[in-house]
Amino acid sequence: MDSENLALAQEESTLTKIRTVLNNNKVKLWEAPYFDTEKNVPNEASLHELSVTITSDVNLPRPHIFQGLKMLQQNALEKLAARDRFKESGIANLKIRCAKGLKCRSKTCDIALSSPGAELIEQISTMVNSPKEKIKLICSGRVISQDKSLAFQNVKNGATIMVVLVGDHEALAIVAEQRKMMEETKSDAARLSGRDKNRDDYFLQVADQSGKSLDLPAEEKKSLIIAMSLHEKGRAALKKKQYPAAIVLLLEAEQEFSQCRSELLSMVDNFAILSLDIAWCYLALQTVSELPDAEARLARCEEKFKSSYGNNMERVTALKGGTGGEQALMARLHLLQGIVAFHLGRDREAKLLLEKVSIEMQLLVVDEMDLMEIASMGYSIAEARVGLRASLGDRKLAVDHIIKRREEKEQILKKEKEERDRGKLRDRLGRCADGSWINVGYYNTLRNMGFTEKVAAAALRQANNSLNTAVQLLQEEPDLISLAADEREGEVGGEPSDEMVASVVAMGFEADMAKVALTNEGCVERAVEKLMEGGGVVEPVEKMDGRAGKRRRTDEDEEAYNRIKEGITENEEDHLDLDMVEEGQLLQQYIRLLK
Repeated sequence: MDSENLALAQEESTLTKIRTVLNNNKVKLWEAPYFDTEKNVPNEASLHELSVTITSDVNLPRPHIFQGLKMLQQNALEKLAARDRFKESGIANLKIRCAKGLKCRSKTCDIALSSPGAELIEQISTMVNSPKEKIKLICSGRVISQDKSLAFQNVKNGATIMVVLVGDHEALAIVAEQRKMMEETKSDAARLSGRDKNRDDYFLQVADQSGKSLDLPAEEKKSLIIAMSLHEKGRAALKKKQYPAAIVLLLEAEQEFSQCRSELLSMVDNFAILSLDIAWCYLALQTVSELPDAEARLARCEEKFKSSYGNNMERVTALKGGTGGEQALMARLHLLQGIVAFHLGRDREAKLLLEKVSIEMQLLVVDEMDLMEIASMGYSIAEARVGLRASLGDRKLAVDHIIKRREEKEQILKKEKEERDRGKLRDRLGRCADGSWINVGYYNTLRNMGFTEKVAAAALRQANNSLNTAVQLLQEEPDLISLAADEREGEVGGEPSDEMVASVVAMGFEADMAKVALTNEGCVERAVEKLMEGGGVVEPVEKMDGRAGKRRRTDEDEEAYNRIKEGITENEEDHLDLDMVEEGQLLQQYIRLLK
């Protein structure tokens, strides 16, 4: 933090301490005896007396208290005047706070809350002397949309607007690319969230802390995947120190997370880590005005970390065999909590938290030689750092930890691949006459007995998964089974026959929808499945050559998948790889401020 912002931080902290004491004693600076309402001027004698009275409570030099009282009195009077104007005219007065890299000619602006966001952006762009395309406005943790009214976006009279510069001299191209990336990320995540891991080559899934995928309802999975994709993009920008771009992506991710049930969010720790990332971004942007919002986020984050990791990291130790990575997250959390406490005037709380962080960071120190030595063995820096922290600096144990984590990941991926291949085979084989899926194990048994894929599947389909009956049919009625296999093969990809439509209608579906589903899917089993998923309604799918259509869809999925993962590390523990350099610098800065 630069000298100008350090001075601002000290000023905000001083005002907060004085404000807290005044609130506790129910002192109103805009009323007598501190303000002469008839002459409309401050009563400085009374303010001097008040500064003497509260000196012991505030524990600051008396001149600082007196100046702070005058500033708070002026702020209160301006707020009252703005409130009266708002009641009379409906014109709101908004506070403007500029993030790092911007200067604002005025600290407030007046605008009707019925105005669209674009009008506010236009007005503030003039105030900060920067093109509107280069700035983003944030209020109460949300990015201001251009096309919606301020009232609809919950902007209230007296609200604080944070102004963020989103680019340099090439800002126009950067912002356009950023907007395109955000929309593409949402679209691609939505597309791939709908893919089935048992059928498709490219898909996205949600996994728990051990890496095992979670089975979720389709809509919730879609919302969660869009949110997590935006979060990953935001974290990638955060790692490159592109804070303005990062905060926009992270807040968009939070909006998507808000669409998910609280029970669903409790299953993964991504939302807690997102709250931590947003608070860190606020600090990097040096936006003191957003610290109350950050405090609420950090409280949620701490609660989730405790439930996920255990009060003493016991759950992480049981799951991973070490706590080094997660302990780094906790150190960052406690550092941010200490900084927020300082800015809110709670010096004692801030001091205790920063002392705790100092101890935590000593335990997280990694020897540079050990780091390079492990990296020279072919492991990544991130793996080496997390491994050394998990093993408390023991190089051999660190390597063992890395190997164990890699083996666990390989086992999970191997098991998921086997399940995916099994699911694809099951989907290709279809269902029996009674609606149950063909038993893949029985199918493999018949294949090992020398029967072809077509007839083995047809026999099990006719026998409703009875292996003995299927073998009997293959031995006694081979021509009948071959005919059934040929008929089913002819059904796939052709026009639905009257018999096929009748079969679907007999299950309670409309004839028109039955024809659409059969045309889309090519067989009764899949048509019924899709109709059940859609509540009896399906949309027509553009028809083309089967293989060409599938190939095109796969190519498009691959492009979407590559866009999603661009700039995102494949290391799922990347968020734990904190070098703690910036944290150490901030720790020392705020320790000095507390002295």
